[in-house]
Amino acid sequence: MPSLIFLITEDFYDVLSMRRNVAVLILAAGGSTRFGSPKQVALFQGQTLLQRCINSACEVFPNTVTVVLGAHYEKIVPSVTGVQIVHNQLWQQGLGGSIACGVKHIDSAAEAVFILLADQIYISAEHIRLMLEAFDGDNIIAASYSGARGVPAIFPRSCFEELGSLVGDVGAKKLLAMTARPVVEISLPWAAVDIDRVEDLPAQ
Repeated sequence: MPSLIFLITEDFYDVLSMRRNVAVLILAAGGSTRFGSPKQVALFQGQTLLQRCINSACEVFPNTVTVVLGAHYEKIVPSVTGVQIVHNQLWQQGLGGSIACGVKHIDSAAEAVFILLADQIYISAEHIRLMLEAFDGDNIIAASYSGARGVPAIFPRSCFEELGSLVGDVGAKKLLAMTARPVVEISLPWAAVDIDRVEDLPAQ
């Protein structure tokens, strides 16, 4: 009897993303102090760092992406397209507060929230699809890199109250390290690259 070969295409992931109501939250509220200017609008391969992240997320989740902005709000907004924007006016209180702010503004019927950072320049739609494939509706999915769990990460609805209560600098990475819930880790060494300083941007 001949063997059967199944090809997993992008259409499969598109169907999966539609079947699961996953809200995407892109965190981009920081002050870019070490960068010296708003890094959200710095260019890499012809796109701003923020819009590059947005485009990757929208390729998989075309209608459920929210961006949390804070510092330099007025300078960044004109460069952003295709998403809902939330302004965290208390962005100086830390990453945890931006997560909490964002979670309060996503679709109330969302089954999960997929958290991304705007400055992880090598995270692509392919990586997002890979993580989505591991999500069963009630588990936590976290990227694994540099010997630890971190974002990108998917949190099920059962975590929303905890995420909405984050304050200060207690962000998703610390929550992943402290949680007693089972976590599925996806090896994503590319997530270790983020942009803090101008010199962190690869030569183009």
